[in-house]
Order: sequence, then structure tokens, then C-alpha cells
Amino acid sequence: MATARTVTSGYRAGSGEPVLLLHGFTLSHHVWHAVVADLARDYDVLALTMPGHWGGRRLRMRELGVGGIADGIERDLDVLGWDTCHVVGNSLGGQVGFELERRGRARSLAAVNPGGGWTRFSWTEFRLGAGFVAQFPLAAAARVLGDRAATSERFQRPIIRNCSTDTAAVTAEDAANVLRAVSHCPVYLPIQWAFLRDGPLTDPALRRVTAPTTVMLSEFDTFLTRKKCMQRLLDALPDHVEDVVLPGVGHIPMLENPAVVAQALRAHLTRVGDRIDDRPVTEHP
Repeated sequence: MATARTVTSGYRAGSGEPVLLLHGFTLSHHVWHAVVADLARDYDVLALTMPGHWGGRRLRMRELGVGGIADGIERDLDVLGWDTCHVVGNSLGGQVGFELERRGRARSLAAVNPGGGWTRFSWTEFRLGAGFVAQFPLAAAARVLGDRAATSERFQRPIIRNCSTDTAAVTAEDAANVLRAVSHCPVYLPIQWAFLRDGPLTDPALRRVTAPTTVMLSEFDTFLTRKKCMQRLLDALPDHVEDVVLPGVGHIPMLENPAVVAQALRAHLTRVGDRIDDRPVTEHP
């Protein structure tokens, strides 16, 4: 049986190959709890709250951006003794996952509806930033009202609608934790300019991805669509990268159907393991 361990800014359970789960912007490790429960039967799984987010490491002004978030995660990995691990990232977590892969920290990468697929100064880039800014008054009000807002369907509905195609499938507890995380995200507004400054993932960087990688795209993601965003990313990645569809789910699929996410991740990790096992053995004299 997997043993759960609560860490400073996340949740860890299981034993075996190390697997790191990274959430999307303004969220927290809580969105992964059901996936952790599944994968922990066979892996050492850590759902980590990223720096700058509710309960995570502090992110100072000079550290704002994907690079600063990755720096903080690397410090956590060093504390754990994880030189490398299987990195799984959703949305912003996927974009950070590509940065960790670039730094050599990923044994493999599973990017679930990853951020950064848009083109520089595109309508999609401005739409995403403007959407978060427009949502800020709701988040600020929810912080003032506390759990009266976090547990209110009226406050939850606009945010969960962006996350999920079947909002009824999101449990009341998960919806409340999403709102708590959004309303307590310390870098909610300050990091917006950093995202615009740094821009999306670049084609040269994507072409240099060497770790076994799977891009998982939700069938009903209306936040980062394949046509306007994800196809550019897929076209830039090398041929060894796998591309799979998560059926019947939206942008943050583990909220409405964690089983379909866990199944896809298990398939990815099995493929990675098979590739490692199939590598030729070098004999030394």
C-alpha cells in the first residue's frame, strides 16, 4: 500500500521511479490528488505547488517568470535528492516542464495542455493575459470573503468553466480548493508582465527536446485550442514526441476525470520504461 507524506508545499506518496506533477497557473498541488492516489501504487509521486502559488515557495519580484519558477523547483528537487525525475506538467506546469527538460532534470516529460504554444505577440497571448486580469476582481473578492466564496457555486462557476467541459464532474471539494488557490495566488497580477516579457516556447528550444516526451491534449480544451495554439507547438517538436488525445475533458482534465489522465500517464511511463529497457548494453573490458 502506498504511504502518503505531506511535504512543505505538496503531497507525496508511493515508491519507485520518481514522478513530479506540476499544476497550472494560479492553482496548487491539490488538483492532482486523485492522480497521485492512482500512480502511487507503482511510483514515487510528488504533486508540488510551484513557487509563487498558494502554499508554495516565495517567488521574489526578480524571479518572476518561467525561469524563476523552474529555479525554485530545482531547489526542491535538490532537497529531495532527485537529480532527474519524470516530469508531468499541466498548462503553465507543462511550460515549466519543457524548461526543466532543457536543464536536464527530466527523465521524461508528459505535457498536458502545456502553455507556451502560442506565437509571440499573438491574439492568443494577449487574450490569455487579459482573461486573467479580468478575472482578478473575482479572485480578490473571494480572498476577502474566504470560504464563504470558496464554497459558493456563484464564485466557482466562472473559474471552473474555464477548467472543465463537464463542470458537474468536478467535486465540491475540488472546486473549493481551486477557488482558494486562485484567490491566494501571490503573483497573480505581477507575473503577467513577466509572461509577456519572456514570451512563448520558441521553435529552436522545442526542436532540441531530447527526453522521451508525450504531449497530451484534451479533446474539449477551449482555453488553449489545438488549431490556434497547440498545433504550432506540435509541429516544432522532434519526431520522437508522442501526441495523444484525452477524450471528453477540458483544460485541467484531472479535475473532471482523473482516471483518464492517470491512464494516459501510465501508458507514457510504460513506453518510457520500455525504451530504457530496450537500450543496447555496452560491455566494458
